[in-house]
Amino acid sequence: MADDDGACWIEDDGLWVPEAPDPLPPANCQGDIYILWDNTQAQGDWVLADGDLQTGQDLETACLVSLFSDALATPDFVPTDGTTDRRGWWADYYATSPLGSNLWQLDRAKATRGNLGLAQRTAQNCLQWLIDDGLASTILVNTQWITSTMMGIAIAITKPDGTETRFMFGWAWDNLAALRSPVRMIAPFG
Repeated sequence: MADDDGACWIEDDGLWVPEAPDPLPPANCQGDIYILWDNTQAQGDWVLADGDLQTGQDLETACLVSLFSDALATPDFVPTDGTTDRRGWWADYYATSPLGSNLWQLDRAKATRGNLGLAQRTAQNCLQWLIDDGLASTILVNTQWITSTMMGIAIAITKPDGTETRFMFGWAWDNLAALRSPVRMIAPFG
């Protein structure tokens, strides 16, 4: 016996219990939440599609988060901005391995060949988890100066099935403005 609100009377217990609603449709999740990078604001944001968060672009999102999230600096690092902020991601406290990279530590460094190599190694190291987790079989990172204040980061990821995906990002060397670069990089893996 149901009342006007759709609740059912259960005789044995003497309780009013609402009828079970129709089950929710299965989620249409195709991967990670897609992050769209805004060059003018130097920030990423989630994208809505049909009233839901758009998914996809898993490897690109993983690269963006890994490269441009600030990893915690070692205790001996002295920030060059006059603060004592070693940055880091708040959820690293709960993680088995930290998220992000230390590219931010190069923000005020000189644009030298040596620092370009350091940036390449830093980018390579922060993407290593993709290999460790079986999402990639190889990752190649190349860095080059695009302008005197803009470093290009080219990434080639070979997936376990042998297919390759490439991304290019630009990183403004001063003011820590990371942005997806529309600039043309010449033979990044030549």
